[in-house]
Amino acid sequence: MRLLGAVSLWTAAVIVAAPPALADVDVHARLDRRSLTLGETAALEVVVSGVDRGAGQPEFDVPDGLEVLGSGSRRGSSRVNGRTQTEIVYRYEIGPRRAGDFTLGPILVRAGGQVYRCPALSISVAAEKTRVGGAGSGPATLLVDVAPREPFVGQPVVMRVRLVQRAPLAEEPRYTPPATPGFWSEKASEPESYYADQNQTRVLVTETRTRLYPLAAGEAQVGEAIATLVLAMPENPFDPLQWLGGRIPRREAMARSEPVRVRVRPLPQGAPSGFGGAVGGFSVTWAADRARTSQDSPLTVRFEIRGAGNLPLIHAPSLELPEVETFASTVEDSMGPPGSTGPGLRRFQWTVLPRRQGQLTLDGPQFYWFDPATVSYRRSQSPPLQVDVGPPLTASDSDRASFPSVFSSHPLDPFARGCQPWAFALGGLALGAALRLGRRARAPGEAERSGEQSTWIRSLRGSGPDFWSAAERACEWLEREGLRLADVRREIAAARYGGGAGKRDVVRRRLMAPLAQRQRGDAGIAFRRGAAAGLAVAGVAALLLFSPHPGTESGVSQARAADDAARAGAIDRARAGWGRLWRDGARVPGLAARLAWLEGNSGEVGPAALWVLKGDHGEPRDPSLDWVIGQIRETGGLTGFAPTRLPLRRIEWAVLALLLAAAGASGLAKPRWNVALVALALASSCVYPIQGWWADRSLRGVVRNPARLEGAGLELEPGQVVTLLERARGRARVAAGTGVSGWLPAEALSVEDAL
Repeated sequence: MRLLGAVSLWTAAVIVAAPPALADVDVHARLDRRSLTLGETAALEVVVSGVDRGAGQPEFDVPDGLEVLGSGSRRGSSRVNGRTQTEIVYRYEIGPRRAGDFTLGPILVRAGGQVYRCPALSISVAAEKTRVGGAGSGPATLLVDVAPREPFVGQPVVMRVRLVQRAPLAEEPRYTPPATPGFWSEKASEPESYYADQNQTRVLVTETRTRLYPLAAGEAQVGEAIATLVLAMPENPFDPLQWLGGRIPRREAMARSEPVRVRVRPLPQGAPSGFGGAVGGFSVTWAADRARTSQDSPLTVRFEIRGAGNLPLIHAPSLELPEVETFASTVEDSMGPPGSTGPGLRRFQWTVLPRRQGQLTLDGPQFYWFDPATVSYRRSQSPPLQVDVGPPLTASDSDRASFPSVFSSHPLDPFARGCQPWAFALGGLALGAALRLGRRARAPGEAERSGEQSTWIRSLRGSGPDFWSAAERACEWLEREGLRLADVRREIAAARYGGGAGKRDVVRRRLMAPLAQRQRGDAGIAFRRGAAAGLAVAGVAALLLFSPHPGTESGVSQARAADDAARAGAIDRARAGWGRLWRDGARVPGLAARLAWLEGNSGEVGPAALWVLKGDHGEPRDPSLDWVIGQIRETGGLTGFAPTRLPLRRIEWAVLALLLAAAGASGLAKPRWNVALVALALASSCVYPIQGWWADRSLRGVVRNPARLEGAGLELEPGQVVTLLERARGRARVAAGTGVSGWLPAEALSVEDAL
């Protein structure tokens, strides 16, 4: 009964949970002010948009030194593609308790079954108000300054424009930025407002910053900035009629800044011949997307310049690599915030194709720059790259019809049905239980012996002449069964051979009880034999019904035709045949391997890697898929790829479950060991489907082109495998390893569900 209860409990516990769909939800946080003084406050807003239902309250840590003074929320809704979406804005009033630099967050929001993370926000709190110089007359003043005032040619300069208000404004000012002839300028920063002290008067300052790069030596001038203001104050404060009609008095005023002269110093003499005008403090990196490739697979080399300087003005350095053929080049920038002098990144990338096999040495480009901090010219020192180049993977025109031998030796059966480990476990339980019942049933000669026992019992109940002979035979049989009946045998001998009457009642009482007990046990012989036979038939039937079976003949014929087309060089016909089988529901790894081989043969590493991910959902250790994985890795793809299943095939899990279940149910070992064997059998039968469920739940993707993982500071290479965590408005959050996650542009990622 204990075994049957375990089987019933196990068969009722198969539950499959579908993973939740990823919603197009966007969560971001903003502060209206980053600089405060004691006594002032800043507003933090967390905006959650695109949710079908509500979202949880934002969760974030408030550092010691800040406090939440109040909170509230507002929400609105809209119809998008027939679906109602809600935007919720959570607002918090943040106040400082002491001066210092603080970090608020990171901020976590739970929405749509996912957890969204906003990066931490920084707040600077000053003990005293910022002081602003100048005379401070009139309702407003416009101040412009630059730093440094005497830069070198090409050295970044920060121009700061500050509008100092001493009177309230009725509307936004109209602003004309200063002219900057002789400078290359970038976009200005967003206006930032803060309160400051000017001549012991509290004023409101609105500040913008702009990076400038001087283009020539000599005197340069930053022109005047103009702001037209509409003040919320009357022309004449003593005129009572201007308040008639309930209108707020207004008057216009204009603020102008003074021009600023800048003396631009020339660069020192003795510039190296390769100097191209780079000015700043830099470090360089020379790298390739992989250290091993094939002769017909292009690779990407990159030259990165990091630091603070005139990065936007730096041109691509000259690349001279005689051992490779150089194709297209691209430039990527990642600058600091507008108006800041923080470090940035400028990356130059080239696509190159090896000219020969073997080990190649790729020397980095020469790069020179002028460092204002040391007033000297510097030169990059990047070690050369070593790249191992293997034979071509793509067939040439002379042997394009070649077909991988691993495909020929492992032909496709696209619709073959695999075995079911759970059925093998049940079959093992049934066969083991049948063996156990068979051992407890009696041997074939026991039926005749059971008839003799009935005759002995009838003779012992009476007092006829055959009483003592029946008693003697019954006594001999019971002694062979292990009973001690020496006193009974003496009574029988005295009655039969000694001429005595014998004690019939004593003999009858001593023999009748054990004979009747054994006769009752014989009644279950037929039942045990029948149950053993039934369980054996059920076990064999389960193994036959759920063992591997070949697929349809039409599927095999279609796969053979596609293989023959590829072998003959008709690639388009082979692609159509294999693709049709996949669309019809064939999911064997060998089919995914063939489709991956086609993409790799065309030089498309990304789509080839995607087909490998799809084939990885099937049986492990597939020879065709393993061969294709090795070929794609030769081209630099599948970085970060790991199989989703343990290296045991479905039939191997099924046989293991069968053997463990049969051993445990047969009762060959001690009871506790039998229970352990049955538990291991049931666990073994569940491993394969659980692995499949987990693989389907984890959505993986392949990086299409080099991209920076926002939030982790990691550079991802083309063909690298990542795990998709969520999608939100043109971006995707991915995991690129244990504890490494961040955001990528959606167009930089190919996800396996695209197949």
